[in-house]
Amino acid sequence: MHWLREKDQAHYVLSSICLSFSNIESSNRNHLQQNKMHFERSLKRTIYAPWRDQYIDYPKLKDLLRDNGSDDGSADEGDQWTDEDEGKFVEELVNVQLEKVANFQSSTLQNLRERAADCEAKLEPIVNKSKEEGEGDDVPSEVQLDEGTKKTLQDVLKELDGITEEMNELEKYSRINYTGFLKATKKHDRRRGASYRVRPLMQVRLAALPFNKEDYSPLLFRLSTMYSFARQQLEEGKSRSFSESQSGSMDKGYTTHKCE
Repeated sequence: MHWLREKDQAHYVLSSICLSFSNIESSNRNHLQQNKMHFERSLKRTIYAPWRDQYIDYPKLKDLLRDNGSDDGSADEGDQWTDEDEGKFVEELVNVQLEKVANFQSSTLQNLRERAADCEAKLEPIVNKSKEEGEGDDVPSEVQLDEGTKKTLQDVLKELDGITEEMNELEKYSRINYTGFLKATKKHDRRRGASYRVRPLMQVRLAALPFNKEDYSPLLFRLSTMYSFARQQLEEGKSRSFSESQSGSMDKGYTTHKCE
């Protein structure tokens, strides 16, 4: 009887160990499934609603690739992938999705630059007026802002807020789409790489397009300068002379720039 109790205990321990390993395997499978869906969730969370139709259509690319959701990205046995299938996938990936994203990024950035230039044009008369009224004065002059000038400054600040918000969204747009193209390319080459590889072509196309390599700092500098100038005028309720504004740091002055 004592021997039977020891045997039952050993069986219980062995059963517990097997159950533990089963739970670990189940957890690993769930983790892999979560990793597969991670990018699609990130894409959905990142989408800026007004631009919804301008993002990479990742689900469509997966459908064209006939993604079976396998953990290693391999193709199913008997899954025939023809030249026609490859042509359809590459056409959608490179000539439709990549062109759509690159063109939208380029046109949106150009629009933001033009809107910034419009703000500069609205501020320029205020700068010129303060410059004229301050010229020849030994003591820096302070000119009270009229209602029209205040409204112009307020309108400019509101527009600058909109430009800044869209520029932040555009940076996120560029990053998530760039990641999407790399993910789609990697998925393709894992599944179809035995006969077809897309990565070399995608590397060349991505290198030729600026949408993930844009330097936003010049535009950010212009926006920051305009913010500082307009806010300073409104907070003080008066227009400082141009010569006084230029005597300090960037935050104390403003110079217009032509839109590139």
